[in-house]
Amino acid sequence: MAIIFHPSLSMAFINKNEEYISYECSELIEELTQDIVEFGSSKIVAVWCKEIQGTTVYTNYDYITENQQIDESELEQGEYLKEMTMGALLTALEAQNAML
Repeated sequence: MAIIFHPSLSMAFINKNEEYISYECSELIEELTQDIVEFGSSKIVAVWCKEIQGTTVYTNYDYITENQQIDESELEQGEYLKEMTMGALLTALEAQNAML
């Protein structure tokens, strides 16, 4: 669930209307942190993205392998895939998860 905060509050994601956007993803951060320890922050993964109030939020990720392509049917309506390093994804998830 996305939460929209008043612009006077301190948050990392701001949309074009200067609304602050937060998206709870603590469990995903924990999972990604463990995967970074095992595989390194430079490993590239496929990331599930969607737009909320004009801001991109990140909802899931999976490894990219030659043997197992990501099935587009795994995406919910409005979601799309983007490739990112696990380190960049962690930074984005921590920002979007920021709560006061």
